[in-house]
Amino acid sequence: MKKLLLTLILTFTTFLQAMESPSFNLTTIDDKNITVNQLNISTTETGLEFKEFKGKAILLTLFGHRCPPCIKEIPEFIKLTKSHKDKVEIIAIEAQRYPTEKVKEFAEDYKINYNVVAGSKHDNFIDYIATMAGYSRGIPLPLLIAINKHGEVEQVRAGLVREDELEMLVEDLND
Repeated sequence: MKKLLLTLILTFTTFLQAMESPSFNLTTIDDKNITVNQLNISTTETGLEFKEFKGKAILLTLFGHRCPPCIKEIPEFIKLTKSHKDKVEIIAIEAQRYPTEKVKEFAEDYKINYNVVAGSKHDNFIDYIATMAGYSRGIPLPLLIAINKHGEVEQVRAGLVREDELEMLVEDLND
């Protein structure tokens, strides 16, 4: 497992360095604070820079609205957002191309308190992330990309991440 994780991180980082620096504009499903919630992302040599969240750790997660492990992670991300709001931003991208209105309903039903993006409007970014993470035939969900406060990708993990692992990860990303 550690070898696979290391391979994914190295592949992800190497791919980032080899590519031109594309940038993406993502808009969250929450219309209340459009300026704040618009995420202008541009790649750096070693990771991803989220301009609005500079200096904060980022947990970028790709999830599916019909994915049981993804749904199981939601309460953990909600707790993490409440307990570490000054240390980490969670950005969840719905990767099964569910329409924006349905993603909004989903987020409301689960009382999600972190940034949610409807992937149906951002296929290019989802494809970019999949390629960087080394997935050419579909993305395993959930997929977590942990980015430290300096914008460096520290971990790429496919599958469910336990609450205690998330807590340790947030601490590590802020060191």
